[in-house]
Amino acid sequence: MHSDRIWRAVAIALCAAVPASFYALGDATDAFPGVLTLTTASDEHEARPPAQAEDWERTQAPMPRPLDAPRPAEDTDADLARRMASHADLPVVNGNLAFAVVEAETGEVIAERDGATARTPASTMKLLTAAAALRVYDEDETLPTRAVVDGSAVTLQGTGNMMLTDEDLAHLADLTKDTLTHGDVTTISLALDTSTLPGGENPAWGDNGRAGGWVAPTASLALNEGRLDGTPYGPKSADPAGDAATRFAELLRDRDIEVTGEITRAAAPSGGESVEVSSPTIGEIVRHTLLHSDNTTAELLGHLVALRAGHEADPGHAAAAVTEEIHALGAELGVDTAVLDAIVIHDCSGLSRSNRIPPVLFAAVLGNVASGAVPQLEQILYDVPIAGLTGTLEKRFDEPDTQGARGQVRGKTGYLGGTASLAGVTVLPDGRTVAYAILVHSFDGANAREARAAVDEVAAELVRTA
Repeated sequence: MHSDRIWRAVAIALCAAVPASFYALGDATDAFPGVLTLTTASDEHEARPPAQAEDWERTQAPMPRPLDAPRPAEDTDADLARRMASHADLPVVNGNLAFAVVEAETGEVIAERDGATARTPASTMKLLTAAAALRVYDEDETLPTRAVVDGSAVTLQGTGNMMLTDEDLAHLADLTKDTLTHGDVTTISLALDTSTLPGGENPAWGDNGRAGGWVAPTASLALNEGRLDGTPYGPKSADPAGDAATRFAELLRDRDIEVTGEITRAAAPSGGESVEVSSPTIGEIVRHTLLHSDNTTAELLGHLVALRAGHEADPGHAAAAVTEEIHALGAELGVDTAVLDAIVIHDCSGLSRSNRIPPVLFAAVLGNVASGAVPQLEQILYDVPIAGLTGTLEKRFDEPDTQGARGQVRGKTGYLGGTASLAGVTVLPDGRTVAYAILVHSFDGANAREARAAVDEVAAELVRTA
């Protein structure tokens, strides 16, 4: 798996230097699915049921068109901008269309409409959260969940793993029992230490929060992301860490360790013997977040950014820490200060209707990543869904006018009551690698499907050859 990631990163970097080979080389090394793909896409993650923030269905999508398909003469940038802007006349759009397209190699904005105006990004916000996390964490870092044994006292200590499985907790219970048995201890008290990452619910989510099933409160540890029925948009735990501790106590009892009294909240002792299990890597958490638009893990990543910055890991500091990282990244890219000053971030998943991000910022960041200038962010390029093939884009781009973009356009989707967005990367017919951000806004929520289809039509213009 490590070597796969290395080859993917190499492919992306080389493709950025030679734009004409971007798709072919990335495809051949499995950075992108396609006709040259050496391995098939993983079925590890099941599709998510429809929900307010991201509703989509799974389908078996066709393979992308052959790479040797004939292409017409190069379109001018002005013509690309004109064709993309023409979709503003669609009834559902009614003029409310914004987009920006940035050439990766030069960083130049080659097509734009209202791209510098900050608007609600919806779930494309997760791209910025992922970028912030990968700026401050190595992709191979993990988050330990520990059991600290001090005599007959056991403290369960979490550091952010909200993707614990029952098997993980069972293994930790086995390790804990072995440690206790060495000291001839069979009766214990159990405490829970959540001090590393206090987390909590974010009031900025409004009615898109836990009550609606969109997201679980961020916690220092959680069993199956706090999903009470195991489904992505089903009921969520109000206390994911407490529920995980309760399950841990049950597993200890199953192993003939008596747990007395109530589970208390207390910091782990500095002494004692510690055993632990590890989370997926930060890179794997980012990949899962972007492919499946997972709100819970997106919020977790933001809290981890706050933690690495030395702030308390709660919702307010998480949003502030991501804002700080994106400001720093934008400044490094030379993004106009007016664009950076327009950034407003209240959460890390995009569930808040109060977030405001200019589309040109997404395009600038992704364009810089596609240029190969920031290796630590390159995995974002192959983590986002592929039109007609994976994740939240699997059932998109299925109309006659957009089918040509299937397998060619990559992007992170977003939908939130009146906003439909898409931001990602692709290759123009003339071989130039570009990053883009597209947003349709101010439509009636009842017309969500039409709005998303309009976004797809605008994106399809990027790769249109006839």
